Amino acid sequence: MRLDEQGLHNDVVRLDRLEESDRARLGGSGAISAMWDWLPVIPSGTNFNAYFDLMLAMKQKGNVIPFSITRQADDVFAGVIAYLDVSRTHRRVGIGYVWHPPEMRGTIVPVATQMAMIGRAFGARMRRIEFPIAAANERAISSLERLGARKEGVLRRYMRLADGSWADLAILSLVDSEIRAAIDLLKDRVAQMQLA
Repeated sequence: MRLDEQGLHNDVVRLDRLEESDRARLGGSGAISAMWDWLPVIPSGTNFNAYFDLMLAMKQKGNVIPFSITRQADDVFAGVIAYLDVSRTHRRVGIGYVWHPPEMRGTIVPVATQMAMIGRAFGARMRRIEFPIAAANERAISSLERLGARKEGVLRRYMRLADGSWADLAILSLVDSEIRAAIDLLKDRVAQMQLA
């Protein structure tokens, strides 16, 4: 199994590789206003089209695999997520650039999305999954820690964000058997949420 293989889905979400056709769909969402809170400055400019172009270019090189997320129940756009810094040699990958519409946060959608991404990484024989997160995003860090990810440290003043501020970057990870345990935990959470 490859990380970028088609057919990444479960009962709740479908993840499709980001394509040029997604520009309008993403551009019409709240992601544009939210991007200033979490995207780093890039040389080509801090605007939506520059970021989208960069994602497509990095996808072509194969070191980032971005996805658009669709909620299966009603075929509604449910956000974006990406595999980052793919190293097949060292069997490690990052998961980041995560954004869900506000009304879907705290629902089954983010849980099912992580289940799909971590499950695919495990199926592709990854032994380490990293989660680079702005250190100020305590909610996301706590969520990953509940999943079993360990916080390895904080890279201080690591990047300048699109809004001009500087951010520390927390690094969390799942390795080896922790990955399988996280998948099982996510499956249980999805099943419980589907019954609720």
